[in-house]
Amino acid sequence: MKINATLQKLIVEFLGATLFLIALSGSISHSLALPELAIAATFGLALLITSGISGGHLNPVVSLYFYSRKVLSLKEFLLYVLAQIGGAFFGMLIGLQLWGKAIRPLNIGSAPDISVLLGEWVATGGLVFLFGFLVATKRANLIPVTAALWIFSAASFTQSGAQANPAVSLALILNGQGVTTSGWIIIAQLVGLVSGILGIMVFTAKPGKSKAKAKAVKKVSKK
Repeated sequence: MKINATLQKLIVEFLGATLFLIALSGSISHSLALPELAIAATFGLALLITSGISGGHLNPVVSLYFYSRKVLSLKEFLLYVLAQIGGAFFGMLIGLQLWGKAIRPLNIGSAPDISVLLGEWVATGGLVFLFGFLVATKRANLIPVTAALWIFSAASFTQSGAQANPAVSLALILNGQGVTTSGWIIIAQLVGLVSGILGIMVFTAKPGKSKAKAKAVKKVSKK
């Protein structure tokens, strides 16, 4: 079977986001004792099966990072984001239906506490850093495992559950999260993106020679 390469990537991103949100919405609907485990495991598997085709972004913030690195064109970036958001909403609907839960009425909500925003900043920054750092150091094959571990960890120590993904934050509106709340969380995620990029720049920078070492080299070269 032959399929257009771009279309294949978009379908993969859509289905990957769908799978992830089915696990997320199903886990929170079922009130599991440890929902982070199911969410992180499914996230890792979704990355594993999509990374070889679309890059396994499944997240507008991750796609924005790769757009900034010119890995994606503007058109590809916008299409990726649409596929990810569409998949997130579809997955949320399926996950709710798995447990007979109805879509919640639209809730305007309010600005979340600073602790929630800080959690999203940390969770998103860490996720972007992992993607960028592992790709830059030619260890992209480790992304599914490390990203899943990060989401499991961050979901455990943040109040927001480490949404770390604008598509997730928008889809959670169907489960009662306020529109205003989601908006503020997405802003925190974008700040996290910037922090993650700064971290990548620091960790992948080539260390320069110290002044003392440079002077010593100069003296030797003169002799």
